[in-house]
Amino acid sequence: MISLKNISKTYTSENIKVEALKNISIEIEEGEICGVIGFSGAGKSTLVRCINLLEDPTSGKVFVDNQELTSLKSKELRNARKNIGMIFQHFNLMKSKTVFKNIAYPLKDSGLSKDQIKTRVYELLELVGLSDKASSYPNHLSGGQKQRVAIARALANNPKVLLCDEATSALDPQTTQSILKLLKDINKKLGLTIVIITHEMNVVKEICDKVAVMDNGYIVEQNDLIHIFTRPKTKVTKHFISTVFQENKIYELLEKDYFLKEIDEDELLAKIVFVGQNTGQAFISKISRQFKIDASILFGNIEIVQATPIGYLVVKLSGQIENILNVEKYLKENNIELEVIRHGKCNNKPTTKCS
Repeated sequence: MISLKNISKTYTSENIKVEALKNISIEIEEGEICGVIGFSGAGKSTLVRCINLLEDPTSGKVFVDNQELTSLKSKELRNARKNIGMIFQHFNLMKSKTVFKNIAYPLKDSGLSKDQIKTRVYELLELVGLSDKASSYPNHLSGGQKQRVAIARALANNPKVLLCDEATSALDPQTTQSILKLLKDINKKLGLTIVIITHEMNVVKEICDKVAVMDNGYIVEQNDLIHIFTRPKTKVTKHFISTVFQENKIYELLEKDYFLKEIDEDELLAKIVFVGQNTGQAFISKISRQFKIDASILFGNIEIVQATPIGYLVVKLSGQIENILNVEKYLKENNIELEVIRHGKCNNKPTTKCS
């Protein structure tokens, strides 16, 4: 549905060049919800605005629904944009117009009659749960209600793609959850392809099928949601994951002297990551019996990432090195990952592996 090929965007001002996007390529399938996450200044908002050509890429090609937007003339592009709805952080509603007129605005040149427009607007109001707000003005609505109006307006022309640029950043957590639920329902009912720009991993966790991580104008990592949560490759991805699992606090605790003193030469600290059905397995007691090691659980956490439980344990394993290596092999065969944090015979800092 969406294909970006080698997209770069450079801004030039007073002989100063800023490379906002650097040779980005990404494929988003029809009906998929893709999250693009990154720190402020990573280039994610520029990226989403290149999808509908609100920003013209300096180089590269943009395809939406098998049509190359970067090759279109102005009139053709305006028609193509009807297939792409967009919502923003601050809603961008017209304060002097009612909810009805805000939603009807994109339909003014659609060729529909007044009755057809009225029918369409009330269909959209029902879809977003605001059937009783047609005559209200934006200033009389809550933040969540304003975003629902913005979503309805973005859907007026029956687009195939919905772009969401930090659409929940101005909302409280409870309202954020309700908007994410609405977007997911719309995705299922309409088969809509959705791109969500965010700096919040909890948003990604709730709704996305696929994740692209941006840093300094690059997409540094992209994969399906579960893979990103369980096998993050880059430092920036691991940072975002830690905001959900609070791993940073655990590593701070592991730096404390009393943990260092308790690690003997035949012991190691490890993080065990487990997914789905593995969360219900008694593998700690099983590996202790089968491989004749002692396994002490120091910390643990389980999160439900959409319908999939994902968890980790920080454990101390004590025993012969051969037995511990067999434990690692056994866990890997059962799709449970073990990451060595510190081995007792090493005097290095946490996360340094013994060779």
